[in-house]
Amino acid sequence: MQWAARSVLEQEKLMDIDVTTRTDGIPDVAKEYARDKFGSAARIFDRIGSVHVSLDQQKDGHHARVVAHLDSGATLVSEASSEELRHAIEQASEKFQAQVRKEKERLIDRHRRNGDGRNGDGGR
Repeated sequence: MQWAARSVLEQEKLMDIDVTTRTDGIPDVAKEYARDKFGSAARIFDRIGSVHVSLDQQKDGHHARVVAHLDSGATLVSEASSEELRHAIEQASEKFQAQVRKEKERLIDRHRRNGDGRNGDGGR
């Protein structure tokens, strides 16, 4: 049997990315930008189930918050605020990607400790 690698576009499409806004002042272009930025995490780790992004505009600036549920059962949350919405999205995306990398490394290390990953006897 031949294994075919999924393309990055296929991985991004598999992720369920929901973008909501609390105010009407957030343009659709910003929502698409957020989908693209958070969807790029699929390049790092392809086992991200659902992603919910909240964009908000308040008196003190723009806020971006993401909550992601991974197939491993972990829930990742990252938030950022900035004067510009684009910067808030970028900062939250960077934090989110760092968390995804950390979770991926944690899972890899756990499998290395357990040997082949199928049992807990260290591969003995």
